Amino acid sequence: MRRPHRRRQSALAVLAVAVALATSACVERVEIVQGGGGPGATAPANVQGGQNAHGSAAISGFEGDQMSFGTVPDTPRRATGGEPIKIGMINQENTPIGSFPELRLGAEAAVTFINEELGGVRGRPLELVPCITTFSVEKSQKCAQDLVQQDVIAVTGGIDITSSGSMPVLEQNQMPYIGGVPVNFAEMQSPISYQFSGGAPGAFTAFAKHAADAGAKKVVVAYADYPPIKTAAVDFGVATLKKLGVPEVIEVPFAVTATDLLPVMSKAKEANADAVFVGAADTACAPAMKTAHDLQISAQLYLVGACAAPSIADQIGKDAVEGRIFNIENPSDMANPETKMYFAAVAKHGSPELPAASAATISFRNIMNIYSLLLDLPDDQLTTENLLAAVKAARNRPSFAGHPYTCDGKQVPNMPALCAPQQILVQREGDNLTPVSDWIDVPALVGGQSG
Repeated sequence: MRRPHRRRQSALAVLAVAVALATSACVERVEIVQGGGGPGATAPANVQGGQNAHGSAAISGFEGDQMSFGTVPDTPRRATGGEPIKIGMINQENTPIGSFPELRLGAEAAVTFINEELGGVRGRPLELVPCITTFSVEKSQKCAQDLVQQDVIAVTGGIDITSSGSMPVLEQNQMPYIGGVPVNFAEMQSPISYQFSGGAPGAFTAFAKHAADAGAKKVVVAYADYPPIKTAAVDFGVATLKKLGVPEVIEVPFAVTATDLLPVMSKAKEANADAVFVGAADTACAPAMKTAHDLQISAQLYLVGACAAPSIADQIGKDAVEGRIFNIENPSDMANPETKMYFAAVAKHGSPELPAASAATISFRNIMNIYSLLLDLPDDQLTTENLLAAVKAARNRPSFAGHPYTCDGKQVPNMPALCAPQQILVQREGDNLTPVSDWIDVPALVGGQSG
């Protein structure tokens, strides 16, 4: 039996990670609002898990189509049996520090969809083995230990704030950690981590590209003074702005616990900037946008995707979010067939507690991409070692409702686990999130090697 390794971690560092979650994670945690229906229209916000449980199959209308995972079957196919292929999942829930059940529910919906309609892995069903961590290094560590001992073929991520406990265990056991919301350096730098995301570095790089292309001459980059966010803001956002010839860049760090952003936004207004980047999400989203609105800041405001949630607009008023630009990591309209399939699958197979327009897009994608990798392995090679080798060898591989991924460790300097850092930017216009960019090639901008 493989015996996981224990590693101690200071409580202070863990607290910093927990507080900084609001500013570093959930790049794609965005509730997409109702759109107009044509090309560029946004996806529906009112799709709830299970609302079509007794209706047509999620593959209906896609029969015979080529998708990232292969050809859609002509009729729904159930997994016929055999020993389940277990996929572990570590996710934080049931804590006021941050609870993200939608990520687990999204993964569960994907597993059910695969088993009920895609036939599993040549008949063998997938089984999700979730482990809930509760803002505890010891609990995260135990989750990793338990999953290793249960012989899962891989572990996928939700959000694991205390990943300093789980990642060393996975590393020692060469257990691949595939997909998730990369919150910490641990997930972005580990040699066994493979993320279909660009994290905060991707977001700030994309903001810089868009602002420079729009002709910005002066940009304020405001960020929570916590290492992963500071690195993303300075080493990627500020550096890219300067690389693209923006003459003046002003850094405004703020306390990681701040919810009153009046001092930050006042500095931005005093600077008379053309654009303002805000490295904050969740608890800081509303005050950032509301304060900017109250101060009548005319600069273009860029925020991570979590800040696009309609619930925030309901809280602070639509005028305060109008015109803001956010990053996402999936096609932003319903013209994309895999986006349509995702909403159909959640409506058919998801929990009634799961809103489709949520961070579940991330965990659903993770499972679909792992499924695709497993399909490429012969029956006698469905092992952790072979799956690890397969994801490591991925080069420009299709990603479910996302940008193709390359896991050569060279996409983003010093962040080898970021396999698909490319970003799309959207802008709030009334009740819509309208695309204002195509995929932004983050690796090309930061000196990585595009896959």
